[in-house]
Parts: sequence; structure tokens; C-alpha cells
Amino acid sequence: MKKRRGQILIIVLLIVVVALAVGLSVASRNITNLRISTQTEQSQRAFTAAEGGVEDILSRLTTVAPATGSQTFPVTVGDITANVTVKSSQIYESTIQPGEIGQIDLLNMTSPFTLQIDWSKSSDPLEKANIASVELTLVNNSGGGNYGQSRIFWQGILGRADELVPIGNPTPSCSSPSTNFDKCGEWIITTPDPVLLRIKPLWNKATVKVSCISAGCELPVQTYDINSEATSEIGVTRRVQVRKTALPQLPAVFDYVLYSEGDIVK
Repeated sequence: MKKRRGQILIIVLLIVVVALAVGLSVASRNITNLRISTQTEQSQRAFTAAEGGVEDILSRLTTVAPATGSQTFPVTVGDITANVTVKSSQIYESTIQPGEIGQIDLLNMTSPFTLQIDWSKSSDPLEKANIASVELTLVNNSGGGNYGQSRIFWQGILGRADELVPIGNPTPSCSSPSTNFDKCGEWIITTPDPVLLRIKPLWNKATVKVSCISAGCELPVQTYDINSEATSEIGVTRRVQVRKTALPQLPAVFDYVLYSEGDIVK
């Protein structure tokens, strides 16, 4: 009888241990799920706040962006404050896809001055394997509400089939490409009242960098780098980064239209 009671007690203890193990496992799983759910919710809230900070700054960028350097703005989204840093750059650098246009602001620049245009990122195997050619279009104010165009073409690879180079077109040359670029050229701008420079890559995408290399020369602001960071109450941090060009990127068809602020007479 005592032996049976001992066996029953052992069985009861085993059942209790198994029940406790199952209970602890379920509780642990619930705690883990709750922690994951909380972290996911907090991550989403932090990301939403960081994204909202970018949207807020973009909506008033022309009034808050610094003329040079960087500046940080606190933006409250819900109960989280995002710290949004805006950095203005007078050097244009952007990746331009085939069929798209990069546009550089030259308004209020005084001729003559020299631009250096670098293209084809050395660290990008797709760009390096098939270096793009680039077409450069300078738009200037001719007076009386009219605008003129000057256009040059630089080859990425010499002797490329089906690529006809205009007669008298200058060969791209510069002292040396900027760091991490394969190709470069200099264009001395002598045309009065330049307004903007449009760059179109052909055959392949191209990362393009444009800077003014004349003594004392400074371009207008070309790009804004916006970095927004938000942290939730439990310490989850999320960041959103955006680069915006100062000028809108008008389609390539605008290189082949007539510019006039008044009526065009045939």
C-alpha cells in the first residue's frame, strides 16, 4: 500500500512538473510575443515620427533651409519629437537614370566661370562596365523674355557603335577626376546670364558631380540632404534620409522646345 502511495505521489509530482513546464513555456512565449509586439509598435511609431519630420521640413524647405552648412530642427509628431537635420550643398551630386535629366542651378552666376563635371562612379560596377556618354545643355537668358541653348556632348567610351559625335564638339578634359569618379570634363561658361545646366546620360545611368572650380566661385545651393531621427519612449530609434535637388528635374523633352515668356511668332 505504501509502495502504491509512493508511486501515485511520483506520478502526481511528474504531472505537476509537466504542467509547470508547459505553463512556464506558454508564459515565456506570451512574454516574448508581447515584447516583439511592443518593439514592433514602438519601431513603427518612431519610423512614422521620423518620416513625418521629413515631410514637415520638405513642406517648408525654402524658408528653413540654411544657405550653407547644416541646421537641426525639432519636429513633434504625435508624442515623439524627431530631430531633422538639413544640410545644404553647393556641389551637385546625383545618380541620373537613362531618359532622365539632372538640372543644375546657375541663376545669378557671373560669366566667365569654369564648371567641372565628373561622371561614372568607380565603385559602381554597373556604371564602370559601360560608362555613359553625357549631353550637356546650357540654358541662358537672352533678354526680352527669350532663352537660348548651348549644347555639348562628351563620350564615355570612344568608338562606341551607333554613337555619332557632332563635328567640332570639344573633347572632355580636366586635370583629374574627383575621388571615386572615372570621367571628367571642364566647361568654361562664357555665355552671359546663364540660368541652368541640364545633364542627360546616354546608354547607361551615371552618377554625376558638378562643381565650380574657378577662383572664388560658388554655385547656388544644389542639393539638400535631410536626415530625420526619432526615438520612442523605450529607446527604439529610427532614421529616414532624403536627398532633394534644389531644382525640379524637368523631362528630357524640354531640351527640344522653344523657351519664351511671351508669344512665339512663327
